[in-house]
Amino acid sequence: MRMNTVFRGIGVVVGLALIAAAFVLAYVVTPDYVKRLPDDTDTTRSYAGTFKTLVDAAEVAKGNVAGAIKTNVPLTVQRTVKVEKTSGDTALVSDSRTTAAAGTTVEKTDWKYAVDRKTLEATTSHPSSWQVVDAKGLTVSWPLGAQKKTYVGWRPETETTTPLTYTRSESKSGVGTYVYDAHLPPTRITDAQVLASLPPAVPKATLALVGQLGTLTPQAKLQLAQLLQTMPDPVPLAYTLESTDTFWIHPETGLVIDTLRAQQRVAGIVDPGSGTFLPLLPVSDVTYQQTPKSVSDAANDAKDAHDVINFVGTILPVIVGIVGALLIAAVLLIRRRRPRGTATPPPSTPPSTPTAPPTTPPTTPPTA
Repeated sequence: MRMNTVFRGIGVVVGLALIAAAFVLAYVVTPDYVKRLPDDTDTTRSYAGTFKTLVDAAEVAKGNVAGAIKTNVPLTVQRTVKVEKTSGDTALVSDSRTTAAAGTTVEKTDWKYAVDRKTLEATTSHPSSWQVVDAKGLTVSWPLGAQKKTYVGWRPETETTTPLTYTRSESKSGVGTYVYDAHLPPTRITDAQVLASLPPAVPKATLALVGQLGTLTPQAKLQLAQLLQTMPDPVPLAYTLESTDTFWIHPETGLVIDTLRAQQRVAGIVDPGSGTFLPLLPVSDVTYQQTPKSVSDAANDAKDAHDVINFVGTILPVIVGIVGALLIAAVLLIRRRRPRGTATPPPSTPPSTPTAPPTTPPTTPPTA
C-alpha cells in the first residue's frame, strides 16, 4: 500500500511540473530567449537600382566638371547585418554596406551599434570595450512584435533620426507585412566614412564653372560669386542627403522583407559668416530596391523564425501541458487497493431448518 501511494505522489508531482514547464516555455522562455535578436544573426541582402545622376569625384578633383557628371548608371548595394558579440540582452551589431556603380565600388561603410536584443533600439548599456556609434532609435531592423505605430529611426550618414511611420498592411512574397515610410529632408552629411568617398574640396575655378554650367538661380549665382571672393582655394565642400524610404516589415519577427529608397546627395559650400548651406550640384541621385531573390530569402527567413517561435511558444507548451494533465488524471483514476490484513468474511449461508425427530410408532403391548 505504501509503495503505491509513493508512486501516485510522484506521478502527481511530475504532472504538475510538466504543467508548470508549459507555462515557463510560453511566458518566460519564449519572450525572454526566443523573441529577441539571435546571437548567430549574419544576413546579407542585395539591392539594385540606378544612379540617375552620379558625379565622378576623381574627375571633379581634376576640374573636369562636364566629364564628371554621368547619368543612368546601374547601381548595386550589398548589405550585411551581423551580430558580432552579445552581453545579456545587448548585442554588438555591424552594418556593412558596399555600393557599386556599373561594377565599380564607389562607397564602403561599416557601422557598429549596441542594440537591445528585444526592442532593437540603440542602447548605451553595453560593455565599455565596445566601440559603437552613439546612435538613437532603430538601427538595423524592427523589434520582434512590431506595432502599427511610428518608430524613431537612425540615419548614419547624417547622424540624426527620422520618423518611421506605419502606413498600411500588405502581403509581400507570401508573408504579411507592415509598411513604414520615412522622409529625411535635406540634412548635412556628417559621417566620416561617407564623406571619405566624396571630394573634400575643389578649386575655385571649378566652382566658378559650376556656377556657369549648373542650374543655379540668379540669386544663388550672385551668392556663389560673393563667397568665392572670401573663401580659400581650394574651396571646402559640404554635402546634404535627402531621402524617401519605404520598408516592408514582418511584424512578428521584425525582419525587413523589402526596402525601397530614393536618395539625393547635393554638394555645396557653407557661408562662413552665417553658416547657411548653399547647394550647388547633385553628386548622386539614386533609386534602388531589394532584389527579388533577397525579398524571397527574407520572406523564407521570416517563415522559419515564425515556426520556431510558434513551436517553442505555443505547440510545445500545449503538448507538455496536456501530457502533465493526462498523467495527473491517470494517477487519480487508479483504483485503490484494500488495506492489507482485513479478512474477507465467508459467504453467508441461510440458516438450516431444524429437522423433527422421527416419530416412533407406539408399541402395542403383547396380548395376554
